[in-house]
Amino acid sequence: MVFCRNCGGDLPSENSSFCPVCGKPQNNASAVTMAAQTKNAGTAIVIALIAGILGFNGIGHMYIGKIGKGIILLVTGWIILALTFVFIPFGIIYIIFWLWQAYDVNVKTKYYNDYIMNHGKTPW
Repeated sequence: MVFCRNCGGDLPSENSSFCPVCGKPQNNASAVTMAAQTKNAGTAIVIALIAGILGFNGIGHMYIGKIGKGIILLVTGWIILALTFVFIPFGIIYIIFWLWQAYDVNVKTKYYNDYIMNHGKTPW
């Protein structure tokens, strides 16, 4: 039997990269494997800001794997943008929404990266 160096849980084999119980890397798992799965927070913010100003909010969330939330933000942004053409003050709401979704993708990206480094797998 092979056991995890971190939690003592049973590993399926000697060649296990990560512990199935705690998710920590084992003997042959490298930091490169985990780093390759991480997402760049700066890239996520730039995508969110540029796509959002063009009316495609939520694309940054899709970049980090939150597809469902990205689609909801996309549709919500389109609704607010459409209402802006009917009632101009909705433009201020759109700007607040645009900035918030860029801030939110930054927070979610940091959480995503921390989770990968601590557990060896993606959070969603």
